[in-house]
Amino acid sequence: MSAREYDMNRVIRPGKARVFAAAAIATAVAITAAGCSAGESGPQSAADVESFDWKNYEGEELNILLSQHPLAGAIQSNVAQFEEQTGVTVNIETLSENDYMVKLLTELQSQSGSYDVFMTSQPMNYQYAAAGWIEDLQPWVDDDKQTAPDYDFDDFFPALIEAERWDTTDFGGAGEGGLWAIPANEEGYALFYRADILEANGIAVPETIDELIAAAEQLDGIEFEGKTISGFVSRGDKTYPTLNPFSTFAGAYGARDITDGKATVNDEAGVTAVEKWVELMQTAPAAASTYTWYEAQQDFIAGNAAFYIDADHMAPDFEKEGSGIAGKVGYALPPEGPEGRASSLWLWSLGMNAASEHKGAAWQFIQWATSKEQLTAAIAEGNMNPTRISVAESEEMAAATAEWGDYNEVWKTILSDYASWQYAPSATWTEVGDIWATAIQSAVLGQKPVQEALDDAAAKIDDAIK
Repeated sequence: MSAREYDMNRVIRPGKARVFAAAAIATAVAITAAGCSAGESGPQSAADVESFDWKNYEGEELNILLSQHPLAGAIQSNVAQFEEQTGVTVNIETLSENDYMVKLLTELQSQSGSYDVFMTSQPMNYQYAAAGWIEDLQPWVDDDKQTAPDYDFDDFFPALIEAERWDTTDFGGAGEGGLWAIPANEEGYALFYRADILEANGIAVPETIDELIAAAEQLDGIEFEGKTISGFVSRGDKTYPTLNPFSTFAGAYGARDITDGKATVNDEAGVTAVEKWVELMQTAPAAASTYTWYEAQQDFIAGNAAFYIDADHMAPDFEKEGSGIAGKVGYALPPEGPEGRASSLWLWSLGMNAASEHKGAAWQFIQWATSKEQLTAAIAEGNMNPTRISVAESEEMAAATAEWGDYNEVWKTILSDYASWQYAPSATWTEVGDIWATAIQSAVLGQKPVQEALDDAAAKIDDAIK
């Protein structure tokens, strides 16, 4: 399926869940405290540069903060090219995901401008834009003195750009308003499976959630090639990124975090989705209740689990030379539930600090890192999936995935048909997400019955959004 064959009216139309009035009040307070509106400064004036030139900011120095991820690895591998092209010195700091998020939030709150560019995502954008900490990039895109003539902004998948927008003025929701980041990595959520284990045990690839649970239970504890196999593995940490793989169950049962300004994680759909997830997680190793994506991925790569749900672009790590599971992994759509198949959408993107004193150079760095050339080069570094149509269709992408079974078809189908940001956009979403994830973890561990855990979570969420 060609990326250009996608029906762009169907691709990832984030739900325009109403942003509740309480969030608007909290946001207004945050903006007042910040002393400016989000992205207030805009591009440097036309008088600063006569026309676009990669050497316009020669001699400046940028500080970049990144999370450990193939995107960060690709940038680090090639940043010398940017420095040579621009004459700008780049200092990159990379931290584990949890440490990264804590440090970035602290730095942005200080409004010191210590870091000029950073990795970000939709829920992070909501918080940062509401407080005025992140630059609106649309004016930079529109300024032909600041944007390279061959940048080709229209080459990005339109729905991914839409997912980067949010209106902090009238709180109209996702898909409207400022452009808070440029997407550099897209992930939907797929079902990975050990094809060799399934074949050896006569099990078909599960199509539904109930089939997946049954297959995982059947395989849990078996011996295969000298290992005791877990039926399943995934994230279980009590932070909001755990909701990414869980989104496949939430969407399949129609669960929602907020409806009409009130928490609904504890309604019938929410309870059923978590009950099913808990049932499946009983076939995962006990330690999975604290796994982030990294530990879950390493467990699967080690050959310890039959099934795994997580970011579809993890395939390069599975298939790389030296991996014990290379050539043994199958790639499938997320399992189906009563409401169909579903997947959240996570965009690792690059944003600009609104307090940066080097915005022109920072925008050049973002352009370079998200250019056709750099995103194509990043394929070899494992930075998938492409956020540009031309890169998704490229010979390089086809060649890189040629031996990976259905991977190239599966990720495109997830993107075109199933991936969306399933949650209510708001400045408080990261807190809401942590509350929900903590309740799911407590249910998985058996600390509370599912209904009780979600009732407690709903009460806390309602308090958080007031």
